[in-house]
Amino acid sequence: MRLHCRLNSLTKFLTVVVYCVVLFLIDDLVVLAGLFVIPFVLYVTRFRVSRFVIMFAVIIFGINAFFIEGDLSYKVEYALRIVLRFLGIVFSGMLFSWEDPNEFAHALMNCGLPYRYGMTMVLTFRLIPLFSTESMTIKKAQMARGIDLEGVPSLLNSVKYTFFPWIYSALERADALTLSMEGRCFGVHRKRTFRKESVFTWQDYVWILFLAGAVVGTGWWSS
Repeated sequence: MRLHCRLNSLTKFLTVVVYCVVLFLIDDLVVLAGLFVIPFVLYVTRFRVSRFVIMFAVIIFGINAFFIEGDLSYKVEYALRIVLRFLGIVFSGMLFSWEDPNEFAHALMNCGLPYRYGMTMVLTFRLIPLFSTESMTIKKAQMARGIDLEGVPSLLNSVKYTFFPWIYSALERADALTLSMEGRCFGVHRKRTFRKESVFTWQDYVWILFLAGAVVGTGWWSS
């Protein structure tokens, strides 16, 4: 856990990418199950498993087990491989999504990404939860006025009384943010300094070498 906290954000992102690649290089069901357990245990110790993810995994298993040709054991093993890969990618991605997006963007900018694009990434990470909360606020306000927004028949009402007000609010917020950034002369200089520098330590280099060895070893073992 201490090593995880000390690693650079780019190293953590590279870990997730390598983990997903290894999942698709391995066909052994036991090894896949072992790889799935790692992010699953880390996730359930900190967060609650979403019911939607479980239902979606069950649907994926059913579809693959039903449409794949072969005997029953082959269908079950094939469907389990797909489900384990899906859940491994989901849980590892969720673990990385809880990292500080500012650190990840700063690490990318320190590696050469123009800070205009880095700031776009930071604003995206910050505004998505805000827009989600604002959407729920608009929906509850419209329901308090007596507008039916539940169920499939009320889909048109949802678009008219929820989606359009949300779009208007989002555009208004984006316009205010643009004026604020222009007022602070954002983008005038080609380069900028950062309050907190993102650096690679020896732990990052050792871990990257381990990841490279894992990919090479997995590719050789699966060939």
